[in-house]
Amino acid sequence: MRYVQTVLGKVPVDNLGMTDAHDHLIRAGGVEVISNGSDFEMTDESKALEELELFKAVGGNTLVEMTPIGSGRSIEGLRSLSRESEVNILSTTGFHKSELYDRSHFLWKYDRDTLAQLLIDDVAQGIDVYDYAGPVVKRSEGKAGLIKAACSLQSITWIEKKVLEAAALASCETGAPISLHLEKGTMALEAIDILMSNGASPDSIILGHIDRNPDLYYHKAVAEKGVFLAYDGAARVKYYTDAVIVDLYKSMIDLGFEDQLLMGADLGGKSYFKAYEGGPGLGYNFGTFVPRLIDCGVPEEVVRKITIYNARNAFCNKRYEI
Repeated sequence: MRYVQTVLGKVPVDNLGMTDAHDHLIRAGGVEVISNGSDFEMTDESKALEELELFKAVGGNTLVEMTPIGSGRSIEGLRSLSRESEVNILSTTGFHKSELYDRSHFLWKYDRDTLAQLLIDDVAQGIDVYDYAGPVVKRSEGKAGLIKAACSLQSITWIEKKVLEAAALASCETGAPISLHLEKGTMALEAIDILMSNGASPDSIILGHIDRNPDLYYHKAVAEKGVFLAYDGAARVKYYTDAVIVDLYKSMIDLGFEDQLLMGADLGGKSYFKAYEGGPGLGYNFGTFVPRLIDCGVPEEVVRKITIYNARNAFCNKRYEI
């Protein structure tokens, strides 16, 4: 039986339900806070729990938490939130874009194989409760369910290429899928080529933020590689209106790629959480955007495929079963 690795253990894919393919719940310091300011410091677990209750109220059952190494990752916090909310939570290992890590960070010093082993150990043994912040490593019972890598705006730095290669090796070894941060939706084809040339299978690759580059010709070319596309920008009016994403979904469905589409929210700061008096909150995608998709002509069964069945295929372990 296929499974996804949550922070509380293996869960059969049939138990996933509606899945948020890319999000953030808590962030205790780290490189993103240093780079982006206090809005990104989300340490209050009670606020995260409030958001998870909003998520559950609109049918959400599984959330993929994409905070990587050095970005304030808190595996024990996520385990507590999953127990209290009864929402399945997947945690990630891997790295963000290279500009966020200063040159004293080990990411600049370790070779590809050393980085790959760190990722493998987070997946196979349990995430380091200290988030690889020092010489002491203490493994949590909570294991990483996927691997993150990132690309910069219209470029892939040599550090990011090294991480992509390490992510591919770790995915091949563990069966964990790879989810990419694509800055403004760029560099998808180049990143896919690096991953696949290092052994990653296309059905193990998930592209985050690609809807921030809403070029249908580009999305078609990417989807033809056989990867998953996670549209995670609904309610982000600072980038575009929801109509843009609705049109992307409809066009990609018409082109025959409905089996490769996912939906996320990527609420990366306090200003996006209703619990912090921001918005739209974790209830938006399934409570507001999904009804709009259906009202705009996407059949309800296709929406269920995107939010449930495609997520099962994208986030399941590709090498092992239970």
